[in-house]
Amino acid sequence: MSVIEAHPRRTKGGGFGDVVLIVLLAGMALAVVVTVVVIASGGNRSPQGPRGAGALDALQADITAAGLVVCSRTDLADPRATDAVAARTLVVAAQCRGGQTATVQADAFADDADRDAAARSYEGPERTRTSTTVRTYGDLVVVVGGGAQDVVADRIDAMLLAKGAR
Repeated sequence: MSVIEAHPRRTKGGGFGDVVLIVLLAGMALAVVVTVVVIASGGNRSPQGPRGAGALDALQADITAAGLVVCSRTDLADPRATDAVAARTLVVAAQCRGGQTATVQADAFADDADRDAAARSYEGPERTRTSTTVRTYGDLVVVVGGGAQDVVADRIDAMLLAKGAR
């Protein structure tokens, strides 16, 4: 008789406890591996959000649906976004006459790799400004800038996060 067969836990229930323990440990190990793979493959920054030719219009509609007003719109590309297929700069406020405003620079990209590379390149210089956020949202890289205590920029950022931006 081996040591395993002589172990008291082994003798209870004909070894059923050992089988359950091994299955439980294997399941936990599998869960850890799956979690690591999911985290490691999370290269796409934001699969959610507007896609295609209407992505910039959809972002603008999302901003107005959040109760904000677009005070001005310029369809000029950000010079840093060399691979962007379209761009738009919005000045957004709760009301256009007086009060706080936020600047939203959105650049649309044809593929996720270009979008993610642009977002990473924006994050470096923008991190120094604590009131600026860089998010990916569908095909877009959205840079929101406002003052340090800017409620408008905070509302835009909260809306983007609620809609799945990263």
